Amino acid sequence: MNASQLRRVVECSLLAPEYDSISYVNDYLRVHMNRFVETIGLLQPIMGPGMRIVDLGSYGSLLPALREILGATDVTLTEPSQERKPASEDTFLQNARNGVPYPFHVDRFDIEGPFPYENARFDIVIFTEVLEHLSRDPLQTMSEINRITKPAGYLMLSTPNCASARSVLRILRGGNPNIYPVYQRQPSTDRHNHEYVPWEVRELLKLCGFTPNEFRTIDVYQDQQFGRLLTLQMKIVLRIGSVLSLGFLKAAERGDTIFALAKKTGAVQERYPGFLYAPAQKPAQ
Repeated sequence: MNASQLRRVVECSLLAPEYDSISYVNDYLRVHMNRFVETIGLLQPIMGPGMRIVDLGSYGSLLPALREILGATDVTLTEPSQERKPASEDTFLQNARNGVPYPFHVDRFDIEGPFPYENARFDIVIFTEVLEHLSRDPLQTMSEINRITKPAGYLMLSTPNCASARSVLRILRGGNPNIYPVYQRQPSTDRHNHEYVPWEVRELLKLCGFTPNEFRTIDVYQDQQFGRLLTLQMKIVLRIGSVLSLGFLKAAERGDTIFALAKKTGAVQERYPGFLYAPAQKPAQ
């Protein structure tokens, strides 16, 4: 299946359920479609019958593609705790085309605290567009991901790239390099609290016991602010700058989104790495 065929299949599957809100479809699903296609493409080669999958904090956007395209039958989704909803339940999305439901299990808990799963439960942990939202202790979450992943199991991670060509353009125009730094008027986890650069994600994976099989940055969004041509020109400027500066300026890995498919190869190596945490304060004398 080539890239255009995969896109058509993913788009068809993700737009099949009966969503309550058409704005959700137009404002989120369609905007993120290229990212979904890339994610499914990375997962395809590692999928096997009967694999247990957990999709952390995603609200089920990938569920139809996981079932229809990848054949996943044991899928757990997670959401933040909600006052009027149970902590755990079996439910489904309805397929509007043929009425066939997409069943799944959902657990609701604080993703920055302990996970309600036993050790080595899942073959694949999907952690897409969530890392940047963590506000308190990302290594707590990553440590829990390591704990619940089977030995030689996989972590599928994506997160915005704060060193993308588009971020550089924002800085040069006097703007903020972050994609979504705004505060919310109501309590929300939508804000990006820390947007990562590629070397940080590599280091985070290594220290948390994962070795990347695939690691890349790709432009997946239609940039309303600059457009593709200006972004391409920025990448060319960065390449020229890299040559003229003898490699001091880096031109590689400037796509807007970081993708990593990583295999669990060990335990967490360091709980509070210095690139992400301030040094521990000494108690007052």
